[in-house]
Amino acid sequence: MRGSALRPHYLGSLALALLIPIGCTGTVSGPGAGSGTPGSGGSSTGTGSTTGTGSTTGTGSTTGTGSTTGTGSTTGTGSTTGTGATTGTGSTTGTGATTGTGATTGTGSTTGTGATTVIGSGGAGGATAVADPVAAACAASNNALNAGLTPARRLTRDEFNNAVRDLLVAAGDPSEGFADDERIGPFRSNAIAPVDELQVTKYSEVANKLAIAAKPNMRTISPCDLSADTTTTCATNFVTTFGQRAYRRVLDQAEITKYVSLYTLGRAGTDGALNGFRLVVEAMLQSPFFLYHHDVGATGKPQAGTVALTPHELASRLSFFLWGSTPDPTLSSLATNGTLTQEATISAQVQRMLADNRAATTIGLFHRQWLGIESLPDEIKDPTFYPRYNAQVSNAMVQETGFFTDAVIRKGDGLLKTLLTSNMAYPQGGLFSIYGATQPAGFTAGTAVMLPATQRAGILTQAAFLARWAHPTQTSPVHRGKVIRTNLLCGTIEPPPANANTTPPPPTAATSTRERFAQHLADPACAGCHLFMDPIGLGLENYDAIGAYRTMDGLGAVDATGNIIAAGPDLVGAFNGGVELANKLANSQVVSNCFANQWFRFSLGRMESPNDSCSIQGIHDGFRTSGGNIRELLARIALSPAFRNVRLTGG
Repeated sequence: MRGSALRPHYLGSLALALLIPIGCTGTVSGPGAGSGTPGSGGSSTGTGSTTGTGSTTGTGSTTGTGSTTGTGSTTGTGSTTGTGATTGTGSTTGTGATTGTGATTGTGSTTGTGATTVIGSGGAGGATAVADPVAAACAASNNALNAGLTPARRLTRDEFNNAVRDLLVAAGDPSEGFADDERIGPFRSNAIAPVDELQVTKYSEVANKLAIAAKPNMRTISPCDLSADTTTTCATNFVTTFGQRAYRRVLDQAEITKYVSLYTLGRAGTDGALNGFRLVVEAMLQSPFFLYHHDVGATGKPQAGTVALTPHELASRLSFFLWGSTPDPTLSSLATNGTLTQEATISAQVQRMLADNRAATTIGLFHRQWLGIESLPDEIKDPTFYPRYNAQVSNAMVQETGFFTDAVIRKGDGLLKTLLTSNMAYPQGGLFSIYGATQPAGFTAGTAVMLPATQRAGILTQAAFLARWAHPTQTSPVHRGKVIRTNLLCGTIEPPPANANTTPPPPTAATSTRERFAQHLADPACAGCHLFMDPIGLGLENYDAIGAYRTMDGLGAVDATGNIIAAGPDLVGAFNGGVELANKLANSQVVSNCFANQWFRFSLGRMESPNDSCSIQGIHDGFRTSGGNIRELLARIALSPAFRNVRLTGG
């Protein structure tokens, strides 16, 4: 039995009663408390992350700083802070170093192999960016095959919905009642907390509802007519094919036998074959082999060192990376015949998958999570200040992100520079008014509209980002600057002190935003952090809290001058307005590397680690030599050793 040495757990009363082994054979890596929120740069891993050899369902999970509860034996891996070098906010490294007032060294551990500056709460000056340590770390490894520690990850809610849609032709949002997804940095990834009893119950209930709803589609879902078969031939065929699609791997004979027995038991009851079909579907949808990304290598259980994924595991990684769902027949066929492990095949499949409309959904999802704008529809704007803002407009803003990123990455030149500087927009409804544009005759949603190039440049000057990172009654240079600092520069901003007053100053007709927030930079207790955020966000002051372009603020003209400190040499310095900021970011190697790191994190649901150094270096180099082509970036990630291999134990 696959993974039987790992004492599999059981998920759900149906599977328990029938003793169907559906235990998870992956590991648990406890990333600690730094799970991150939209706008956080990179969540830190736990200070004593543990790798478990048991299931992460029920009570057999790991938490905290090296201690574990439950039945799965664990091995502490010690502190797993990454290689992103940190420097305090009040000190300067290098020759002629000077110390800022109240010099402080950042204490928040960071994960990541890109250069990172940790901004603490003390010290007002002197922090400098650190040289990117990726090349040195890779060289020190002598280019040995390696990959970062791979956590056991449950499907996110989007992945669950997509998977059951493709398996059962199910519509709607079946995961609606599930607990909120966890986050690794800005991205959804369920690799931190254990599954509690309530979540197990929810999985069971949803599996039951989905299996019942799938009964009318039995003839479509099954490769043969179960109702017409009086033997177990068709049942075996159904279990084998549906099980492979659900588990994203080939079932072993013992699993097939048990599921056929379950089908036979159900067929003997009311509804005959329909009932047997329902029981099999219901049981499989509760299995950790369905609910978890199953990445363990050929042995089916954790082993030391870096291990190659099986072809079917690689197919699953590719499919969830680019489509957010289970592999299609083409990927499965290539996995079965073994050719998917060839680099030329992987490259060809990435391009094929990007041409599929499912990739458009994933690309939009990445950017909504990366910039933290997926929650925009939940944001409230004061109608007294912004009467044009409503639910229809906020939805149009979010949809524009999907249209725009798809047009650039899949249908356009695919360049990061275009993503960050194009004046192309995709408004609909009331968003036209906010952009000061007139809806063309015969317009249909998804049609590009060119906005003034002096006002708009790329995704950061579109309404979704600007409205999401603003207050109900005014803009927020703090939030806008923080997201750029953390998610585009891969910096880390420490949380404010517990006694800090984070309530924004109330807007007045006589004062500008810059004037109201000036205290942040004037007060040494605040400036230590706000110097790294506010001057960036103030450069976007031509855009109000719903993204409309403005030239006046308070009693005078908008002052949209900004400044970037403690970054790479291609970023540091002053700029004026959102268009200049966008071009500054688009031409920065720091931003290019950070963007590549963000896609890497999204693809694997984890932060990069020192063991990923050579993979990250290859991804950075390939992205740079391609001229910043995002399609090429995604292919480079899929070809990297970190993507094609797995590490389940520390070291």
